[in-house]
Amino acid sequence: MATREGIGRACWSVQPLYVVAELVVAAAAVGASAYSLLGDTVSDLGASACTTSLCSPWHPAMNVVFIVFSLVRVVGAVALRPSWRDVATWAWVLSGLSAAAVGLAPVDRMPTAHVLVATPVFVLQPLALMLTARRLAPTHPRVGRAGMVLAVVTALAAVAFLLAASGAPDPGTSLSGALERLALWPVYLWLGHVARSREELPDLPDAHL
Repeated sequence: MATREGIGRACWSVQPLYVVAELVVAAAAVGASAYSLLGDTVSDLGASACTTSLCSPWHPAMNVVFIVFSLVRVVGAVALRPSWRDVATWAWVLSGLSAAAVGLAPVDRMPTAHVLVATPVFVLQPLALMLTARRLAPTHPRVGRAGMVLAVVTALAAVAFLLAASGAPDPGTSLSGALERLALWPVYLWLGHVARSREELPDLPDAHL
């Protein structure tokens, strides 16, 4: 019988596969110009309507990916740290629910709702990453330090992306896709690393998650 800890590890260990899924959907995108991971946003892959410049035929799959991976991440956070008094748990849960809602509100059909549900992700995910990394640091300094560095990187990238998306003057405006992925992808990869570390380092206490 699977334990709560085993379920949590399994949920987080599959998170890096999100990046693979996104790349597969992006490779299927067609249009007058090729989809650019540097310039085009992730939301474009979930858009249900085609434009003269871009069409994402696998948009239903992308929206399902948003929902499934986000909810699985929530389950993992709750399983590994089953305390509702814990700020990190709330940050993971709320950011995960917001990310899942992105899949229910495609940017082309529900632009206002899309922005409202997507924005909290860029605030809460770096916070969740920082708090979790801080707890891991005393017992597993390398994993903790890596998490803290990535928390700073993702937070800065998130701010730059939100400024670019708002139309504010910013040198990274033409690199919106790169900024968005820099704000999001490291989280998926780090969670997978944490899950594997728990298997390699069994002395990692649950209290630190």
